[in-house]
Amino acid sequence: MASIEPFNLSVPDAQLERLSQKLSTTDFPDELDEAGWDYGAPLANIKRLTKYWREQYDWRKAEAKINELPQFKTPIEIDGFGTLDIHFIHQKSPVEGAIPLLFAHG
Repeated sequence: MASIEPFNLSVPDAQLERLSQKLSTTDFPDELDEAGWDYGAPLANIKRLTKYWREQYDWRKAEAKINELPQFKTPIEIDGFGTLDIHFIHQKSPVEGAIPLLFAHG
């Protein structure tokens, strides 16, 4: 059986600084007149979200909240892909006899 190891999210400061720099120097495209959501999110929404990420979002606070969860990782052999490290949260229900749930994302 593969080993299961505790996991803790820890993004280096250098990566967060790089993200901040990228957000600060982003060149936004022109927006087509009356495009609405036909070609993606409206430019005003993207600019508002970018400003929020750059000026208000507290990554360290979010990281601490994420790290409150019991997280683990384990290597799983996948035919054609080799060994992949799978990250998961193992949270038991306080309800006796609860049906186990598995949520997966890719």
